[in-house]
Amino acid sequence: MEPTDLAAIITTVVPSIVASALPSTVTTTAPVSETVVRVPFFYEVTAAFIGGLSGAVHADERRMDISGIVTLAIVNALGGGIVRDVLLQKHGIAAFQHWWLLAAALLAALFGFFFSPLYRKLKGPFLYLDALSLGLFAVVGADKALSAGLNVIPAVLLGVITSVGGGMIRDVLCGETPQIMRPGTLSATAAVLGSSLYVFLVAYLHIVKPVGLVVAASTTLVIRVLAVKRGWTTPTPVHLTTAPGRPWRIVRVEQVSPDERAKGDPDPADVKRDRP
Repeated sequence: MEPTDLAAIITTVVPSIVASALPSTVTTTAPVSETVVRVPFFYEVTAAFIGGLSGAVHADERRMDISGIVTLAIVNALGGGIVRDVLLQKHGIAAFQHWWLLAAALLAALFGFFFSPLYRKLKGPFLYLDALSLGLFAVVGADKALSAGLNVIPAVLLGVITSVGGGMIRDVLCGETPQIMRPGTLSATAAVLGSSLYVFLVAYLHIVKPVGLVVAASTTLVIRVLAVKRGWTTPTPVHLTTAPGRPWRIVRVEQVSPDERAKGDPDPADVKRDRP
C-alpha cells in the first residue's frame, strides 16, 4: 500500500465510518464555512472580565499606575482576539465591533485597581472560569479560521493565538519572557489540544459545531485544571552528551536567568549532571 493511499484512508474513510456510527443529530453535511460558532453572550462578557482582571492584577503586582493597569487589562482580555482578527482580515475586529467586550475589560481594570487582594483570595474559583475561557477562546479562534477557508494547521494556530495571545503580549509589555514559554501548567498545551480536537470533530467527523464546542472546551478545561491541581508542567531541555567512561548520560539544563549569566556564569553549558 502506498503512503498516499494510507493517508487517504486516515483522512476520509476512517472519519466517515466514525461519523456514520454517530446519531444524525450530532453530525452534519454542511461545510464548515457556512456558519460561525457562537459563545453565549453572558459567558463571553464574563470571560473578557476574567481575562481583564488577571491582567490588572498582573500590573498591580508590578506596582504599575492606573494607565498600566488599564493597558494590561485590555491586552490580556482582548489582545489574542485582536491579533486573530487582524491576521484573518475578515469579519472585522470583534473587540471593536462589540462595545461590551471593551467595557468588561475596563470594569475589570477598575476592580483590579481597588480589589486586587480579593482576587488573590478567590483565585481557586477563578481558576475554573479561566480554564473554561481558555477552551472557549481556542474553539472560537479555530472556528473563525475554518469559516474563513483556512486549513487545519492555521486553524489550530489561530485557536491558540486567540486563547493565549493576550497573555503573551502582556508579558512582553512587562519585559518578561511570556509565561507560556516557561515551564508552567500546560495552558498553551491545553489550548493546542482543545483547538485541534475541535478542528478534527468539525472538519473531519462533521460533528455539529455546538457539540464540537462543548466537547473541545470541556477537554481543555479538564486538562488545564488537572495540570494546576496536580502540578503538571511542560518538560525542560534534556541533553544527551558523551563523557569518558560514560558513553551516554542525561544532562538537564538548569533554569538560569539571563541576568545571572550576564554576571559571569560560564555559558549555558552551566548544567547539572544527573548521577547514573
